[in-house]
Amino acid sequence: MKGYIIDIEFTWGFQCKIIGLSKTSPSFFYPPPTTFLGALAESIARDNTLGEEKGKKLIPALSKKLMAIGVRPLNAIPIKHEDLNRIITIKVTGGKLYPRPDDLARSFDSPARGKTIFSSIDGEAPKLRFFLVLHDNILKTDKGDLEITGDYFWNIHRLGSKESLVSTINVEELDNLKIISNSRIITNYSFPMFKEVKSLQQKQVRWNAEIYINPFKIEKYRPLEYISGFNLIPFRIPILVTNPPEYIIEIEKNVLAFKYGKEVVVGCSI
Repeated sequence: MKGYIIDIEFTWGFQCKIIGLSKTSPSFFYPPPTTFLGALAESIARDNTLGEEKGKKLIPALSKKLMAIGVRPLNAIPIKHEDLNRIITIKVTGGKLYPRPDDLARSFDSPARGKTIFSSIDGEAPKLRFFLVLHDNILKTDKGDLEITGDYFWNIHRLGSKESLVSTINVEELDNLKIISNSRIITNYSFPMFKEVKSLQQKQVRWNAEIYINPFKIEKYRPLEYISGFNLIPFRIPILVTNPPEYIIEIEKNVLAFKYGKEVVVGCSI
């Protein structure tokens, strides 16, 4: 078992696009777990010269190893919004293929795109902390077995669309994780709302809920799962107000919590 704590610094915020969701994609409070796995997979693929198709296979491979993933704000307050963007549209209207130079007015569209801006509470660049736990750090690829080291997290350069630039400012590799089961715990990380997780009390407000693709069960790269409502799971999301948000929950059966110092993240057994 291997754990990682990764601190990410954002330039302005991020944008995550959901393929197939009309022209307007929603915004999220924080990058979804699958977005983080995708960024890690991209880093691994780039450093090992894996092509795009082979790189996509890394996301399901990471999902099979995943035991827990959570995020919490260090100094960032998310502000979700949608704004209009003038973009070139590809379509067929009146039997004519667009875009076309003789009809520029119809060659453009103005969809609303969801974005999240991070506001900092201390004047520093906005930062999030991710806590990731893998069953082991050996990843099977077309080029053989690869060891997942902290270097791959240091090389993450964006979370979301190409405009969503980030910098990794700290990576900790954890070997001595305490495993907690069938117990009451306090966490300040986002956590999956499995039926075996009982939400007891919010110690510090405020918490919201968002629905993500289940990061623990990605059998294949399927971008349309979100709009089809397949393989989704709600997560509780901590929102920083003044004090760090905390939640008292009770876990049972195959749900596990992993503790390192004062950091506690909720996941499941493989």
